[in-house]
Amino acid sequence: MADFFRFFLKTIIGIALARLLSPQDLGSYRQLFLIYSTLAGVLLLGFPQSMQYFLPKARDQKDRVKLITRTLNVVSILGILCAALIYLARNTIAHIFNNPALTEVLPLYSLYPIFLFVTQIYTSIMLGLKEPGKSAKFLIFAIICDLVLVLGVAFWSRNLSHIVWAVVISAALQWLYALWCLKGLHNVWALSNFDGFKEQLAYTIPLGLSLLVGVLSVQLDKLMISGFFNPEQFAVFSLGAMELPLIGILINSVNAILLPNLSAMDKQSMSEVYSASVRKNAIIVFPLAVVFFIFAGEFITFIYGSIYSESALYFRIYLLLLPLRVATYGIIFQACGKTRLVMYDAIIMLLLNTVLNYILIKAYGMQGAAWATVIVSWLILGVYLWQIKYPLGLKLASLFPLWRLIKTLFAALLPLILVIPIARLIASGFLRMIIGGCIYMLLYLICAWLIKVILPVDIDFALSMIKRKSRS
Repeated sequence: MADFFRFFLKTIIGIALARLLSPQDLGSYRQLFLIYSTLAGVLLLGFPQSMQYFLPKARDQKDRVKLITRTLNVVSILGILCAALIYLARNTIAHIFNNPALTEVLPLYSLYPIFLFVTQIYTSIMLGLKEPGKSAKFLIFAIICDLVLVLGVAFWSRNLSHIVWAVVISAALQWLYALWCLKGLHNVWALSNFDGFKEQLAYTIPLGLSLLVGVLSVQLDKLMISGFFNPEQFAVFSLGAMELPLIGILINSVNAILLPNLSAMDKQSMSEVYSASVRKNAIIVFPLAVVFFIFAGEFITFIYGSIYSESALYFRIYLLLLPLRVATYGIIFQACGKTRLVMYDAIIMLLLNTVLNYILIKAYGMQGAAWATVIVSWLILGVYLWQIKYPLGLKLASLFPLWRLIKTLFAALLPLILVIPIARLIASGFLRMIIGGCIYMLLYLICAWLIKVILPVDIDFALSMIKRKSRS
């Protein structure tokens, strides 16, 4: 629930900034976060993810405190290093991004990772301790800080420098909140806290390198667009070059629950739990991919305004990634402790993505970058499946319910027979999206129930979740 609340408020902030800022300033603002996410992927390695792996395995409270303390210390140092890199390389970054305006705001923005690195660890610590409620409260606090400060300043001044001040202050408040909540879970710096650090590094470094390469692969299209095009064009591309945020929330929520539990299971139990999650994910992912693909133009125009209508093209291309998101393949390797395989896969993906991005951008412009990312993501799926079957020795049929996935896809596509003709009769883009979307979802639910894509157990689960949320 907290993640959906966060998504809702983040969406409001994104919509407001797109409408309040000029394309030049919006492009600069989004480039700042591109810089942070790239450097965070480089420097954080796999320390946040290691919390979800090692905390459930800790023998007692003393071991947990040692693990949390040393990780906080290391991550704090990495945050300071990231800040120094941004500050010292500000002119070079501005030059690479074809955006001289960045030199004015990067010195202030360099403080951002000092605060955010620690807050990323806090969320992972709470999940590793199996206390998702505390993680949810923090997420709500964080997004309210962003909403009040960032959006308030944006409405007040519409000035990029002022907005960056608000971003940094919001991050500082989140940092203070995280430290306050971690009282009693960590102690002062001591060499004794580094007992077991070698084992943590053995897990973290391969995973971190794979995450680093994975981040670069995901951000590569945007990084290359920033290098080839101006900030205004980057703004148009970046608004469309996104996967559906709701899907990210779903997958991250599933992963947060699965990883600590899969790590303690045998292969048979792990396969059953994983297969069930894939089936349930598909019930949501497939229809959302279809309906947003059909109404992508109306959706982008409604959200960001007609000035960014070109973003719909890139949004549609990125929606072709959604069928892959019914499963998170790396989580199987993490649960089995085979993080080195994740690293190798990420390196292969980065190399392929770099070559294909360059070729297709030269040939087709910004559209080529989007297609390169989609093509490489589908190609790497074959590598994942081969590794799951052979190095890990798992049965693909037990992990991926292929027949059920095909039935779900059929149920998602079938309503289009009626929805597309009806939608063409509606002149208003907004009404076409709302009415067409509602008709589609109704027909999908009917089809999915009739061909037994949605099972009684799914209905019971959904109702129990609604009742639980209504009581809380």
